[in-house]
Amino acid sequence: MKTNFLKKSLTAIFCIALAATSCNDDESLVNNENEEAQMTELASVGENESDDVLEVLDQVEVSESAKSAAKTNELCATVTNDTENNILTIDFGDGCVGPYGRTRSGKILVAYSGTINDGVSNRIITFDNYVVNNKAVTGSIELRDITVNEDGTISSTKKLVGLTITFPNGESVSYTGSRTREWIEGVRDGDPTNNVFRITGSVEGIWSTGRTFSHVIVEPIISDWSCAAEGGFARVSGIVEVKRLGGYVNRKRVTNYGDGTCDNSFTVTIGTRVFQITEVEG
Repeated sequence: MKTNFLKKSLTAIFCIALAATSCNDDESLVNNENEEAQMTELASVGENESDDVLEVLDQVEVSESAKSAAKTNELCATVTNDTENNILTIDFGDGCVGPYGRTRSGKILVAYSGTINDGVSNRIITFDNYVVNNKAVTGSIELRDITVNEDGTISSTKKLVGLTITFPNGESVSYTGSRTREWIEGVRDGDPTNNVFRITGSVEGIWSTGRTFSHVIVEPIISDWSCAAEGGFARVSGIVEVKRLGGYVNRKRVTNYGDGTCDNSFTVTIGTRVFQITEVEG
C-alpha cells in the first residue's frame, strides 16, 4: 500500500511539474497582434516582388523576340542576350522609372534553355545589386515545367530559392518553396498591361527576426497587371494564410487581397482583428 501511494504521489508531482512547465512555455509565446500584422504584411508585399520580376522578364523576352527598340526603351533597361552561354542580362543601371511606374536599379540575370520567348524554356533568375522601389532583391527564382495548355494558357512552376526581399528599414523576409503560376489572360500578346495570372501553392519563409512561417494560398491569388499599370497593387484577389509562425500564440492569420477590384489595399486578419493595409507604391 505504501509503495502504491508513493508511486501515485510521484506521478502527481510529475504531472504538476509538467503542467507548470507547459504554462511557462505558453507564457513565453509572443502575443502581439500588431507585430504579427506587420510581419504578415511584409510577407505579402515581399512575395509580390517575385511576380514583378517575372512580369519584367516577359516584357523583355517579347521585346527581344520582336527586336523592338521602342519596347526596350519603355523598359528603361539595357538588354544583352548572350546566345552562346544562354544568359540574358537586364541592366537598369543606377536607376530609372520603368514598367508600372516603378524605379529599378541593378541587374536581373536570366539563364535559359532553348531560345528566348519560345514559351517553354526553363529559366533560372538571379540578381546583381537589384533594387526595386527601395527594396533589395537577392536569391533566385526558377521557372520550370512550362506547359502550353489546350486553351492556350500557360502553366509553370515558380520555385523560390532563398528569395530575399530587404525593405528600406533593414527588415527582410526570405522564401523557399514552389508556386504554380497560370497565365490566363494576355498570353504572349505583347501587351504587358493586360496580363493576368492565377497563383497557387505554398512556400516556407523566415523573417529577419528569426521567426519562421509557412505562406499557404487557400484561395487562388489573381495577379492582374492592368491594375498595376494604373498604379494599383497587382494582386487583386485571393486569400493566403500564414501558418506555423514560430514563437507566437496559435491563431489564424489571413491576408485577403480583395474581390478583384483594382486598388492599393488588402486586409490582414489576426485572430479577430482586421488591419487595412495600403500600399502607396503600387
